[in-house]
Amino acid sequence: MNFFINFFISIDQLGNVLAGGNPDNTISSRIGYYTEEYYPSKKVPLKWTLFKKIINFTFFPIDGHQHCKEAYFNDAGEEFDRDTNDIAVAILAIIIIISCFFIIILLYTLYAFRIVSPKKINRTKNIKQRLRIAEAKLKGVYSELNQYQVTVDTELDEIIDETQNTIEEIVQKIDGILNLKQRLQNFKIKKQNTNNN
Repeated sequence: MNFFINFFISIDQLGNVLAGGNPDNTISSRIGYYTEEYYPSKKVPLKWTLFKKIINFTFFPIDGHQHCKEAYFNDAGEEFDRDTNDIAVAILAIIIIISCFFIIILLYTLYAFRIVSPKKINRTKNIKQRLRIAEAKLKGVYSELNQYQVTVDTELDEIIDETQNTIEEIVQKIDGILNLKQRLQNFKIKKQNTNNN
């Protein structure tokens, strides 16, 4: 089964390359990047929104409503193309329309016969996996910094600041979740003690 999943992902990545994208990204994660991250004002151009709707509809039977967003979350640490030109977008549109036509027939047939259904996302499992990947990458950076001399320029300094800020935000978020969990446990204990008395 993993062989087939990997095979289709590699075809997806090939399609993304043919449309001017990074070879490490799938088309879905690229669309997710443009619709979730690239435009800070959230004024996403119609072409990206339309691509997202087509792909999300296509993969609904197995992934639910947020296929592109979840694909972007899975590839968030990767490099994405920026400012895709019109020729690349036209090629991307052709690839999406043709491939989604056949995938829709297949997936919605399987969905109609209840062979497939939208998967439930385990956020805790996803966060653990992504944090492990991030930790491994940071350890690799740490090891490289210890072994080789690196010149700190303005760009590297900015990246270090951004990374540090992101780590602090994640730690605060996790601390907030842990504090809330502790307060809920304390509340349950108080309620049990009250009920027992």
